[in-house]
Amino acid sequence: MQPIIIRFSRNQADQQFLGQAGGSISFTACGLPVFRFDNRMQYELYVNLKKNGDTQHES
Repeated sequence: MQPIIIRFSRNQADQQFLGQAGGSISFTACGLPVFRFDNRMQYELYVNLKKNGDTQHES
């Protein structure tokens, strides 16, 4: 299964959603940052968190 790669966002909330969803920040071959998800479930969770604006932190 290929990872899902999307454009990097400097937005702090987007980066929090990325972490909550289990994704990570990675880099392209030319050194540009991107958001990386290992599977569709992580990506869909990120999209739902972003849509709902759920910025709560895990305890």
